[in-house]
Amino acid sequence: MGIPSLAYIHEEVKKAAARGLLCSQIVIDIGLRELGMYSHDVVKAAGGLVGAMGFQGVTCGALTGAACLLTFAAVDKVDRGVYLLIEELETRFNKLIDKYPGNRCADILDHDPSKIPTEVCSPLIAGAIHIALELLETAGLTRQIKEEQDMETDLLLTGSRANLE
Repeated sequence: MGIPSLAYIHEEVKKAAARGLLCSQIVIDIGLRELGMYSHDVVKAAGGLVGAMGFQGVTCGALTGAACLLTFAAVDKVDRGVYLLIEELETRFNKLIDKYPGNRCADILDHDPSKIPTEVCSPLIAGAIHIALELLETAGLTRQIKEEQDMETDLLLTGSRANLE
């Protein structure tokens, strides 16, 4: 599959934000599109994580959205191993935001004097997506997802041909 560049992801983040999506929804939207697993309902559900769980200022929505992306893509393939992926996600995300006092939304936005989420959060959202996709790729899960999609496509095509005969 290959992981898209951070620059490409950053541009996709801007497009998703222009469509009205927010942090966690953007992570899910772009991540699922890249994996070929898009689900409007899952993107909609991620709205509950926006602004650190409904603008409560708790854990960053980009991080929680990326954890949900990993779980949606991997849990039926690695079961509880998904929690190790989430642990690594948080470790790497915390390195990404090391200039902030923590990974809570309030830590990030209150620490930055501009406090304009579109400027502060966009690179963090892109970084969270990139990290999640890298983790899935490294674990060999993107290959597995692609193989399953190919199998489903083959089954659909075979079924369509059978109906035509």
